[in-house]
Amino acid sequence: MSDLTPPAAFGRTGTMPSATERVAWLLRCNRLLGADGGWAQAKRFAAAFRGGSWTGSVTESRISRWETGVVRPPSAAVTRYEELLQLPEGKLAAVVAVLRRHARGRDGAATAADRWPVTPGDEEQLDELLDRALSPAVMTGAQWDRLSGLVAARPGLVLTPRSARARMTERLVSEMIIASGVPWQQRFEALNRLLGHPSCGPAAVAACADLGADRENQIFIEVVGALDATGHPDANRGVLRQLDDPTNDRALCGALLACERKIRFGHFTPEQLRVVAGTVDDLLTDPVHAEDAQVLAGLLTRRGHRFRAATNSPPRRAPGAHGPVPTPAEAATAGRIARTVMAQLGGNPTVTLGETLSCLVAEILFHPVNDVRLYTAMLVAATPCGPPLARALAAELEPTRGDRLAANLRILTAVRVLGDDPERPAVERIVVAANLPAELVRAACFGLGHLRGASTRRFWTDAVTRHLDSWTRTGDDTRLAALTGIVYSLGICGDDILLRRVRDTCDAPDVVRRAATWWLGIPGHVRRSAAR
Repeated sequence: MSDLTPPAAFGRTGTMPSATERVAWLLRCNRLLGADGGWAQAKRFAAAFRGGSWTGSVTESRISRWETGVVRPPSAAVTRYEELLQLPEGKLAAVVAVLRRHARGRDGAATAADRWPVTPGDEEQLDELLDRALSPAVMTGAQWDRLSGLVAARPGLVLTPRSARARMTERLVSEMIIASGVPWQQRFEALNRLLGHPSCGPAAVAACADLGADRENQIFIEVVGALDATGHPDANRGVLRQLDDPTNDRALCGALLACERKIRFGHFTPEQLRVVAGTVDDLLTDPVHAEDAQVLAGLLTRRGHRFRAATNSPPRRAPGAHGPVPTPAEAATAGRIARTVMAQLGGNPTVTLGETLSCLVAEILFHPVNDVRLYTAMLVAATPCGPPLARALAAELEPTRGDRLAANLRILTAVRVLGDDPERPAVERIVVAANLPAELVRAACFGLGHLRGASTRRFWTDAVTRHLDSWTRTGDDTRLAALTGIVYSLGICGDDILLRRVRDTCDAPDVVRRAATWWLGIPGHVRRSAAR
């Protein structure tokens, strides 16, 4: 294995991998490092490619062009990789949709190349899926993917009555915010397609904005942040409303995240940009929001805005087309972790796979934009590199070191996407530990529910008891935040028994009991659908 520090890709291109290069790496990584080692022979793989979702034949050369980023693979080819490699439906296709949509230009509307082809029988399928979405029947992520694709392929389609558009988008958003993994990715991309649709877009904007303004709602960053997908005036107003009078701190975080893409893609008017700049100036010295504010300050400075507030660090990290180049120290850390991962995979992985992984690890740990870190972690999670990277990152956690708080928070966020049962004990220890930074405990409480696998009922009971007892003695807001995070994770896991116990505990904080009530009030068909 060659030395990956600094990664060759940094020195060669000066940028992080493009969306096309990421998709190429995803396909190549899964073929070369998958469970069936025989597929590493490109000739055998090409010979078996005809069938399933792919009606034609392919050559070794075409496989090579797809896997090196020379040619963009069509969606049917990505699905065929899933079929041949015996991967769960949507594991590759969903993350490819996320990457391609995020890399697109001014709005989230699908380009002609991304739309579903219009074929005979589509109208009947569209009607069937619409009827299903408007009923209490279970809707899978694949069905939302198909429905949104059929709608996006028809820009002139007007669903009537208007209430049907509202009901469909409200259900989609309700499922999305409680889903994880591939089911979340499929619904999130379905929402983005609808946000960019002329008829359905306003209803989708309203569904997100209304949830963001609902103080009983328990999930804010996601719904407010989703408004970055469209330049519709209602979406702009919804984001600006949260900047001026946020529902809570999490809604403000979502608005700041939305502003990053909205500024880059020119969604805001000059007057709206001045409003955003004023809020950013106020937040540059706020320890909670300073990092996000610095990114926006960098983007706004390029557009002629000036800021009176001092910053903790220069806004050099404002992202460009493919993100900032990591510092030498960051590249060294990423290279070391990437070597550890590749060594655990065994076999004879190519140097190029390791170099790209090193770039991606640097992005997961050091990119200034939260959405980019999230999507990159999802990309790696969809490859055989995901489990060993989760182990390597969990080993990097040093929760008792206050000087590593920022690094520990980034690692926890990544493990939330990449992790499984082996990483769960490390996160559980942070949830119940004493004398750790409040931000770290809160992140662990909110993140634990997203790890694959499950914690025991005994652990969850102990975690609730510890934080509730501490809050009862001290009234400490940090314990309140931890309890809210635990209830969130119990909701994601669907543990109604403990949620009811929290709801019915008279000495629990009222805000925590209301949170448990909110989770228990989600309709059964929505919860069953979100898991699929």
